[in-house]
Amino acid sequence: MKVSYTLYFLLLFFIPFNSQAQTKSKKGIWPFQINRFDKEGRHHGRWKLYLSDNTTLLRDGRFKHGEERGKWRYYYPDGSIRKIEYHKPNKEEFLVKIFHDNGQLQKQGMARTEETERVIHYYWFGTWQVYNRAGQPTHTEYYEKGNEKTLDLSRSFRE
Repeated sequence: MKVSYTLYFLLLFFIPFNSQAQTKSKKGIWPFQINRFDKEGRHHGRWKLYLSDNTTLLRDGRFKHGEERGKWRYYYPDGSIRKIEYHKPNKEEFLVKIFHDNGQLQKQGMARTEETERVIHYYWFGTWQVYNRAGQPTHTEYYEKGNEKTLDLSRSFRE
């Protein structure tokens, strides 16, 4: 009789876990689930974005109540790193590193986001260092609100 009660108890104990395992999300278990929202509907926690095939990772990083935080990685379709952004809390400006398809650094500099009611604008600004495919620095570029500007040094000498 004792054995049948033990068996009955074990069945009651494992049935809920078994049915839960079948319906468990592929996104992980709480609190490690990905692509979640907070109570206000803002992105929160770890996020991964895939191509429509749901296997090719394009971007992953973390949000804290709608704000990108820490290191965000962007990938080429073959899985190699394409870009890394480093976001600090409560800052609109962040460091960006872009990589050649061979893994070497291509360019790095600062970017900024400005948000209005209708649109989020992302752009580069300031001085960016550019590297060749071997990862050696070649030149610098200067950006204002995402547009590359060439400095006319000859004008300053004429005045």
